[in-house]
Amino acid sequence: MNMGGQELRILMEMEGLVQYGFTSVLAARPGSRIVQEARTRGLQVYTLSMRGSLDPVAVARILQIIWKEKVDLVCTHGSRDGWSAGMAARILRKKTVRSRNVANPIRSHFLGRLVYTALCDLIVTTSEFIGKGMIERGIPPERIVCVPTGVDHRRFHPDVEKGLFRKDLGISGEKPLVGMISVLRGDKGPDVFLQAAELVLKVHPDAFFTLVGDGWMRGKLETALRRSPYRDNIRLTGFRKDIPFVMADLDVLVLSAKIPEGVPQTVLQAYAMKLPVIASDVGGINEVAIHGKTALLVPPNDPQALADCILTSLNDPRGMMDRAERSHRMVLEAYTLDMFLEKMTAIYGDLAVERARRRASAKTRTGAGQ
Repeated sequence: MNMGGQELRILMEMEGLVQYGFTSVLAARPGSRIVQEARTRGLQVYTLSMRGSLDPVAVARILQIIWKEKVDLVCTHGSRDGWSAGMAARILRKKTVRSRNVANPIRSHFLGRLVYTALCDLIVTTSEFIGKGMIERGIPPERIVCVPTGVDHRRFHPDVEKGLFRKDLGISGEKPLVGMISVLRGDKGPDVFLQAAELVLKVHPDAFFTLVGDGWMRGKLETALRRSPYRDNIRLTGFRKDIPFVMADLDVLVLSAKIPEGVPQTVLQAYAMKLPVIASDVGGINEVAIHGKTALLVPPNDPQALADCILTSLNDPRGMMDRAERSHRMVLEAYTLDMFLEKMTAIYGDLAVERARRRASAKTRTGAGQ
């Protein structure tokens, strides 16, 4: 129900693929953040409840949407829509792409694999790590392609105006500002970030920390912060849309994920802005966060190690900027929004062409039979 990297990627695709001749409609649960944001952006949206992995009412509703909108391709992103939309697509013989943005293992039994085999034609992952995990669980490798989310370097770049976010926080430009931008849930480790912040502030009282995002853990984190002796130097901002201006004012970006995930968008966005990064060494993060070269990596769920790494970075601005320069070149060479959209266009286009050929072939056979 919250906005995270997966939801932002969906919206980015819907908007970006228009220039390549694709139009899209979004079907999502009512009250979800992605519905609100899609409507704000002027995108076409349908709302429907999905009460479980295979909801007959949801299947019927998706069938209506596919039929009404003359949908050629169906793209699914999670368990509930993977089953319901995948089933609806199969009933109407539509091609289906299943996106996989998270790195937790899929179920290895027959039903667990069904949504990645019989109910889809291709799986798109955001990292090689996710793909490898699926192959280990029995998914054929030829069904999987890795396409990390690209960065819009027209929004995320080193020349974004500075000072606006610090003004909101009420801190000067001289204070070191360390930030984390994330959905606030357990696997992302926002609690680890706050614990590390307290450890840093014990020895570096002039530093300031900010946690940007929203999610089910926010109340718990706010309670912990109220009890902290360092609460005046730590701020939870909630969800913000002006992430380029947030990053422009940070000295270090932290990603303290506890469990494996794909290639995080926030890391690549920071790279595009020449913002130094410290991240957990889990999942697909180290595919782009190369320790000592483009970022610094720390063990997951280790506040002390994270705090030590933050202090090392703050005491070595030259090293931080060298890594930031290398990471910036990496994004421009391999992870731009245009590169991402071109890859997705090729995938969707190939599937649409294949479906059109089969449809034409079927008509030919029918005509010959008559």
